[in-house]
Amino acid sequence: MTETVEVLVVGEGPVASAITPMLTALGWSPVVATTLDEVRAGLGSADAVVVLSHHDGLDAPAIREAIAAGTAYVGAMGSRRTQARRREWLLGNGMDDAGLAALRAPVGLDIGADEPGEIAVSILAEIVAVRRGATAAVGAISAREGAIHPDLDPGTATCPGG
Repeated sequence: MTETVEVLVVGEGPVASAITPMLTALGWSPVVATTLDEVRAGLGSADAVVVLSHHDGLDAPAIREAIAAGTAYVGAMGSRRTQARRREWLLGNGMDDAGLAALRAPVGLDIGADEPGEIAVSILAEIVAVRRGATAAVGAISAREGAIHPDLDPGTATCPGG
């Protein structure tokens, strides 16, 4: 049986609407938070936090709380300008460079995602990569040399579909 992964989704909108059912399809448990109190309540059991809103009073404080809680994966959506504004706020509110290094922002793998569902796939792919320790998770599997599942003995991998 696979481990349950709880993902705290901070914010509402099209990407949050797209990612929530995808998390469920993965067998993971999505928890949506739209206030800082909801973020705080969800942090105790969250394996990952994905900040998808663009609200100054929620985003950076949620990031700070998630990193301070030691959450294994913290990512935040937004433009480079939004990321710079958040970084400035975080540095001015108790975060140091080491804490900032734990933040994945802009969130997701670079797969050319543009639409909400594509962005959600990009985010989920990055979470999977981080959880599996795939630090060089870029490019297509078909372009990669070596075993598809390097952590398994040859011939022992099974297809999840049967």
